[in-house]
Amino acid sequence: MIPEVRFDRNARYGAAMVGVMFAAFLNIATDFSAFIQAANYAGALGTDVPAVDFVQFVVLLGLYIASFILMPASGARRLGAVTLASVVLLLWATVGIERGIGNITEPIAFWTFVVNQGMITLVVALGGWLIVRGRHPLCFVVLLLALIPPIVSRILVDVSATSGAYTLVTEAMVVVFGLGGAWLAALIDHLVRGRSKVATTDAEDGVAVEA
Repeated sequence: MIPEVRFDRNARYGAAMVGVMFAAFLNIATDFSAFIQAANYAGALGTDVPAVDFVQFVVLLGLYIASFILMPASGARRLGAVTLASVVLLLWATVGIERGIGNITEPIAFWTFVVNQGMITLVVALGGWLIVRGRHPLCFVVLLLALIPPIVSRILVDVSATSGAYTLVTEAMVVVFGLGGAWLAALIDHLVRGRSKVATTDAEDGVAVEA
């Protein structure tokens, strides 16, 4: 007899985790520069790459949203993660296009830092994961890891690193900081909530003794 396969909480958790990881991979591995080229040349380029990039961006955003919605968590947490992903990615795309066509210029270093693809990927993937998992507020300190990719990217540009090396280093940082940040947040959450539970128990015991 074939065992019944149920899409329970564990299955939803696993599917959501795989979805977020795959979305993060697409987020960092996809080159969206064709959007900017298409805007600069006003459609004079005989290529469908901009359309492909647009579809990839929609799929990427949809994958984040679907993964966070699929997560076995409260509606408020899922809504928070979906909102973060939607707002950050849409703002990122908007600022990137506006910079490409020259509507946003100064300060160049600031905008280059803000639209760094590695940083955006970590903010959306790791930040959304922390929200949907309901981590303690102190855990969000791990999002400081997202500030490292734009700094390293600037260094790679200054030393004239090859495009291949730049891509590999950026992808490696996203993988390491994404997974490492998630585990570090889980550890912080465990330590903080564990101490809070002990403190609450001690307080209750003290009241009981006094009574």
